[in-house]
Amino acid sequence: MPFDENVGTARMRTLARLARPTAHEVRGALSAINIKLELLGGTLAADQAAVRQHLPGLKEQCRRIQRLTDAFLTLAALSETPADADAGTMVALVVDAVRPLAAASRVTLESAPVAPQLCSGAGIEACRQRLLDVLIEALARATAGSAIHVEPVTGGGAVRVRDAAGACTDVALPTGENGPDA
Repeated sequence: MPFDENVGTARMRTLARLARPTAHEVRGALSAINIKLELLGGTLAADQAAVRQHLPGLKEQCRRIQRLTDAFLTLAALSETPADADAGTMVALVVDAVRPLAAASRVTLESAPVAPQLCSGAGIEACRQRLLDVLIEALARATAGSAIHVEPVTGGGAVRVRDAAGACTDVALPTGENGPDA
């Protein structure tokens, strides 16, 4: 599929929106590691038990950074999925791509299966990008311990993203060669 400048621009906007919360998460994890290391360094000579006390916290922060890294790798892989796909599969791929980022932010991302719906062309890419944008925006507004839900709209033709505050955004699914009807 030839490069589409609008799709490329949309991807850059998504990456820019991802950069801020991700940088915040990485910075927070690294700050926590640094604080624990400072505490560890101050108590190392005095008490070996203190070393063991701080190790689980350091390990958890390292896992947190790993989850963020995994999320970026999954998002990169998402952009390499075929443009011709079934809409239900595309929704599942997008949700699975965002799930590690949600987990790193301690937000639950729940999804109900979407019925297969054949589509092709730019419609699937535009829909994939729109759904990714909506999920990233919902994640940016979510707080730790909250949940975001993705579910098919009754009657088909769209999926609904319900954020932690209960606000809903419907994303039209591509229904043919030209993409979403809406």
